[in-house]
Amino acid sequence: MDLDKNAIMNEVGGAFMVSWLVLSSVDAGIGTLTGALILAAAWMAISGAHILPVVTWCHMMTGDPTDMDSMMGSAMQLVGQVIGAAMAIALMTEGGAIETGWAATAWEAPDLWGALTMLAAGAVFWTVYSRCDTWVTAFAVMAMAGAMGGVDAAHEMGSSLLSGMDGVQDVGMHWVVDGLIVGVGARVGVMIDDMI
Repeated sequence: MDLDKNAIMNEVGGAFMVSWLVLSSVDAGIGTLTGALILAAAWMAISGAHILPVVTWCHMMTGDPTDMDSMMGSAMQLVGQVIGAAMAIALMTEGGAIETGWAATAWEAPDLWGALTMLAAGAVFWTVYSRCDTWVTAFAVMAMAGAMGGVDAAHEMGSSLLSGMDGVQDVGMHWVVDGLIVGVGARVGVMIDDMI
């Protein structure tokens, strides 16, 4: 299996940029206009990068599930996103010298309506992502973050790793389950589109 080192480095750089400029800011976030504009700029500057774990999960779920090379490449992109976010967090906290008061949110399995919302968000997001320019997709992410309550899994995972694995089980579940449900929603969106 050949790893695409450029793709992984793009993920590190993109996640660093978004974590540093958007998620580490007090008054910004992916669910804001500022966050969407910075995400759009990052996607245009780093062509081909997924930047957000939820996007990588959508690629995994809409691709060929038997292509292990592609799945391993996507898994490495997820790791690259966490590394990029962790580097940004280390920079913003001066290597841990600045206390942020960050604490992991306890993971709870989504209820029926929460899961259905994530499925619908995945289907709508993937439709926009696969048909429109990146700057339009950033606004779809803004809407998806508003509907789901956030798409900052790499940032949260980086924070957990840098705080001595604090709450890593809760953050890890958000990272996997939220991305997986949205990815399944993207797959459903593709299947519906194929039937029409």
